[in-house]
Amino acid sequence: MHRPKKGDRIGAAEWLEKKFDISPDIVSGIRVEIRGQERLILEGCRKILKYGENEMLLDLGKTRLCVRGQRLWCTSFVSGALSVGGRISSVSFEEEGT
Repeated sequence: MHRPKKGDRIGAAEWLEKKFDISPDIVSGIRVEIRGQERLILEGCRKILKYGENEMLLDLGKTRLCVRGQRLWCTSFVSGALSVGGRISSVSFEEEGT
């Protein structure tokens, strides 16, 4: 790997991705885990934008995560780590402004 020139500087996250072949999701601090259809665990949530028993919209910074289903409820939300229970039917990412 060559040393970047002064004008070619990259951010720490991009450097880590390239140097250690790390997934951008790990560097950004966002992690989504789905366990069956009854549990979603998310790390990197800034806030809950919409909370309803059929849909939750979660702020991840530049991206939003939409969880749809039935009888959804937030089982915990501490320091950006969020857990959702209920019957999950879909999970989708939405870019900011869409």
